[in-house]
Amino acid sequence: MENVALWHERDISHSSTERFWLPDAFITTDFMLHRMNSVIANLTVMPENMMKNLNLTGGLVFLNASY
Repeated sequence: MENVALWHERDISHSSTERFWLPDAFITTDFMLHRMNSVIANLTVMPENMMKNLNLTGGLVFLNASY
């Protein structure tokens, strides 16, 4: 238990997460934007199927399972 660092004891092991969260956030955001761009670019919209599905549910876009 003597080797467990407390909140007021600062060293490089505690500050590493604080130093790397911003670059990691940008890298993750970049990945997500590229993935979303790929999804949108390859998206195939079928209006007939969309209308068929809406008509199956009576025009509802969300059904609550508790009813």
